[in-house]
Amino acid sequence: MNTANRYFPLLLSFFISMLFLNASAQNVTKNLQLPDAEITLHNNQVLNLASLKRKVVLLDFWHRGCAPCLQAIPELIALQEEFKDDLVIIGVNVYDIQEDVVSYAAYKKMNYYSTFKKEGVNLLKALGITVTAFPTTVLYGKDGTMAKNEAGYSKGTMKSLRRAIVRALKD
Repeated sequence: MNTANRYFPLLLSFFISMLFLNASAQNVTKNLQLPDAEITLHNNQVLNLASLKRKVVLLDFWHRGCAPCLQAIPELIALQEEFKDDLVIIGVNVYDIQEDVVSYAAYKKMNYYSTFKKEGVNLLKALGITVTAFPTTVLYGKDGTMAKNEAGYSKGTMKSLRRAIVRALKD
C-alpha cells in the first residue's frame, strides 16, 4: 500500500469531522450581534436588549426540565454577584410559563433576569438564535458582538465562560 492510500482514510475522517464541527457551531446561533429585541422578564418588566450595549450580556438558554441547566444556576448566580456592575445575565426560558419561572427563580434566589414562555411569542425567533442543546450560553461583549457561545454544562465550561467574561470586560 502506498503512502497516499494509507493516509487517505485518516484525512477523509478529519475533513468530515471538520464539516460536522462547523455545522454544529453554526446551528447553535445565527445572530452574531446582540439582538435589538424587547423581551418580557419574569417580573413583568420589558427589557430592550439594545439598551444593554456597553455592558457584557450573557444569555443562558435553560428550562426546568433540564438537569444540567439547573446545575448551572448556582454558578450563574455567583457570576452575576461577582460582576454585578458590568454583567447582565438573562435566563432565556422558552418552555416554562411565567408562574413556574417566577417560583423557581424565587426558590433558587436567582439574582439575574429570566424570561418565560409567552403565548404567541417565539422568543428564539425574536432573538434570531437557534438552540440545539440545553443549556446554551451566548456571551456578548460591550460592543454587542458575540464573544462566545457554548452548549452544555460542566465545571470546565463554567470556568471557560468566566474567563470569557473577564476578557469581554477588558475589551
